[in-house]
Amino acid sequence: MHPPKTVRTVQSTCYMCTEDCPITVVTDGEEILEVQHPECPRAEGMLEQRNSPDRWSRARARSHAGEPWQEVSRGEAVALAVEKLLEVRERFGPGSVAFVSGFTKEARPYLKRLAHAFGSPHYLTESSACFASGYLAAAVTLGQEYDYFLGPSRTRYASTKCRLVWSANPAQSRLPYERHHLLTDAADVPTIVVDPRRTTLAEVARLHLQPRPGTDGALALGLAHVILADGLEDRDFLLRHAHGLDEYREYVAAFPPEEAARITGVPASAIVEAARLYATSRPAQITVSPCSTVHHSNGFQGHRAILLLAALCGNLDVDGGNRPWGHRVRETDVDLPPEEVAALEPPLGAAEHPLFVEGYDEGQAMRLTGAIEAGKIHAVFSVGMNVMMWPNSGRLRKALSALDFLSVCDFFPTPTSDLATVFFPAATHLEREALVVSPTGRIQLRPVAVRPLGEARGDTELMFEMAEGLGLGERFWAGDVRASYDARLERLGLTAADLPDDGEPVMVKVEDPGERAWLRNGFGTSTGKVEFVSTILEELGHSGLPEYREPFWSPHSAPEVARDFPLVLTSGARSAAYTHSQGRQLATLRRRDPEPRVQMNPADAAAREIREDDPVRLSSPLGSVTMKARVTDTLPPGVVSAPHGWAEADVNLLIPDEGLDPISGFPPFRSSLCQVERLG
Repeated sequence: MHPPKTVRTVQSTCYMCTEDCPITVVTDGEEILEVQHPECPRAEGMLEQRNSPDRWSRARARSHAGEPWQEVSRGEAVALAVEKLLEVRERFGPGSVAFVSGFTKEARPYLKRLAHAFGSPHYLTESSACFASGYLAAAVTLGQEYDYFLGPSRTRYASTKCRLVWSANPAQSRLPYERHHLLTDAADVPTIVVDPRRTTLAEVARLHLQPRPGTDGALALGLAHVILADGLEDRDFLLRHAHGLDEYREYVAAFPPEEAARITGVPASAIVEAARLYATSRPAQITVSPCSTVHHSNGFQGHRAILLLAALCGNLDVDGGNRPWGHRVRETDVDLPPEEVAALEPPLGAAEHPLFVEGYDEGQAMRLTGAIEAGKIHAVFSVGMNVMMWPNSGRLRKALSALDFLSVCDFFPTPTSDLATVFFPAATHLEREALVVSPTGRIQLRPVAVRPLGEARGDTELMFEMAEGLGLGERFWAGDVRASYDARLERLGLTAADLPDDGEPVMVKVEDPGERAWLRNGFGTSTGKVEFVSTILEELGHSGLPEYREPFWSPHSAPEVARDFPLVLTSGARSAAYTHSQGRQLATLRRRDPEPRVQMNPADAAAREIREDDPVRLSSPLGSVTMKARVTDTLPPGVVSAPHGWAEADVNLLIPDEGLDPISGFPPFRSSLCQVERLG
């Protein structure tokens, strides 16, 4: 007889996205018996993710991309990857290898350390097209205390008198989705929504402004013009705490409502009404998407223009407004000593986007394609890398296929693994241990809830395996992962031994320094003030003002492109079922969102004889993809919205990689040009 299995209950976290929501798991070690989780579609897919027959739980290898895969042991895969990386380093130097992270993010501290210990400066992550641009725009404009401007902007305050929600749609992106407080409070708190699409939140808002994609900066400057012209600014605050206000005032004078309306397509009367509502309803709060406003060729400055509205009306660090997050919990950085990292050659993007590279302390991944084509990068070691994350992704696919070596680590075969020569099977969050350090003070040692399938292991374990094989084991705590946790917890005064093995969290008290900290400390900019004219940007050769520029491809900036591709393309709208490209293999989630559908206005559809559900071709000068049509008046005429993350219809094939934001290096996913044609 087999001994009875031990059933235990552990406190875990769901990592189907990056929120790390607490869950309770009942397990016998071999199977999950029960999971209690927040009501979330993505969480409903976690058991299928673990048990899917399409999952690859064995390592694979081959000589060249396109050849049949051969199953190998995990040890053999590690040995092969080590051999290839050392061979490339010997031939071309350590800087010829890039270390790239997509999802999951938990092992990033170790991947960064591994890259630098190997001798490569090229540690790259999806932050090159995600949160970082907004983070840096807030830091250079408002100071380091406001670098996470977006996090506290989601906080619910009873005192808030008005909400300006810019390109955020919680019904599809934030728990608890359609019960999110931005939606449920809209009847009582006057809400202004800025979004090209008529979203669920826009339906219940007091005002909905629908700018042409890519013109957010012009709209923000138009709102500022009205506020200043009407004398609605917080003069006392600005007199003491604004740098460059006179230059800013002179610049926004060129954006009266009529001019802002001409650029954006938003009626001048709506611009005036929105500006007056926001400026006279204090305290007011701006809630801004972490990505939507910066996915443009001039997104960094456009995002700054939005943030400055909060300063203009004195809504910074006041109850009900936008408070800083300087008091969040942070773990200790476990990268190599700064002097060792500084001795490495500059990472990708350092010359073109120094603010991003220095401010976010990693390379700009959007420069990877060109570096491979120029013979600078010969090998890529990646974890969860998503080739569909890049603009003009077809160009990157071609470049990756020419590498001497590419490895991937993932749950399923992906468009990236199609180009690889080594595949490492990744453990799901139910199968891997992780140290969870929440900014809100929740510290948790997430336990292994169930045996990993096959030879799947956590990304952290892979980093330690590679370090040992590369002769870097002593730099990785001699293989002791728990010792690395101790290092990360050092500044919090904890060790891994202080954290219960059943996942019960330990709470670290987060001190709130109190409102209006700028009265005591000023703002964390070089001038100590809110910088309407950024001194850092001026030093780097950019305009210090939040200048507006047309998108790289727009009907006005690229009429030669618009002649054949007249529709403005915006992409990347969120789906409650998926986090970017993740989960598309899961039937549980596909039932909720089964196929890629491009949304277009009835007038544009009728002009092309397109009906609902017709198969259509989206095209740009770079290529084409096929989707089904969704005919809807939620978009204005001339604008189409296409989803991202579908391997069978990768919309980023159509996006120009020439149009990177000059400051951040971010791609123009949200404002481009295309044509839509009915197939058949």
